[in-house]
Amino acid sequence: MAFLDNSGDIILDAVLTDVGRKRMAKGNFRITKFSVGDDEIDYGLYDKNHPSGSAYNDLEILQTPILEAFTQMNANINYGLVSYPRQDLLYLPSMDQNEKTFSPQIVQASAVTSAGGGTIFLADDTKTNAAGETTSKVMIADGARRETVLISAGTNDRVILIETGIAADNLASTAANQSTFISSVGLMDSSFLVKFDKRFIGSVLGPMGGANLANSAKGGATLQVNLGKTKSTRRSRDLSNYNETIADGAVNRIYKQNSTDTDDVSTQYSAFVGPRGAFTALNLSVRPDITQSDYSKFGTQGADLYGSGTTYDYIDTTLYVQGASSNATIQLPIRIIKLSQT
Repeated sequence: MAFLDNSGDIILDAVLTDVGRKRMAKGNFRITKFSVGDDEIDYGLYDKNHPSGSAYNDLEILQTPILEAFTQMNANINYGLVSYPRQDLLYLPSMDQNEKTFSPQIVQASAVTSAGGGTIFLADDTKTNAAGETTSKVMIADGARRETVLISAGTNDRVILIETGIAADNLASTAANQSTFISSVGLMDSSFLVKFDKRFIGSVLGPMGGANLANSAKGGATLQVNLGKTKSTRRSRDLSNYNETIADGAVNRIYKQNSTDTDDVSTQYSAFVGPRGAFTALNLSVRPDITQSDYSKFGTQGADLYGSGTTYDYIDTTLYVQGASSNATIQLPIRIIKLSQT
């Protein structure tokens, strides 16, 4: 549902999703809970220096047109409002994908870099060409940069590296600030909820213990993680065709060394300039039973992605990740790619 007009009388527009209409037809439709979101609001419009005074600081936000209601469940609320038990929180962590380069300090894994449009390429290496070459090998030879290619079910190569942290340049990224503004107020994520489209993704791989993201003795940073299949996978309650699972998290120990140092080093290896919270590392396993008709129905077939004459089939989907304690979220566009079968 949505408000059609927020300038005077409250007019509420409510429509049923496909699931709601199905339950209405069966006679067992009943509203037991609700959630609220603010997808259309840009809080960057808050102007604390408005020339007309403080009463007008949020004028642009209050005058933002409100979206009409959608019937599709997946499109209604992408950024739901959340509540926290504490009332003394000065900052809330956000979530971002870390696409930094860690070499040569790299240990065991490296962060995958998204390609055009922020899309992560997920190569299905169970498919080979006539010469026995895998999809990822052909893609890299064809023009895709290696750092942009995530290999399906890989356990020790590239990973989707996700961080939480405070996006505030007025707070130094020190261990003390991490403790004050994140750990001690219950916002450090020890686990992450991951939602994935079960039609295309068979399982999620996450850290299996001993994950480490930290400053190195050489003045850089190291990423160390071993991946394994996550546990406790179940059907998502709010997204059609999605499953959800829990991936372990660990404390991000990339710190600015002290408050007087410039932070050139740590910002080379973290997605945040402010205090860092937790991190997790993920990979995805493509379902082995995806058929050619699936690519025809849900994706694209025979695409010459690099202008070389080599063609690929691909399906676009979205991965959702949410911190268990911080409630910070991120949506990651995933493109599953395989060699076209000729």
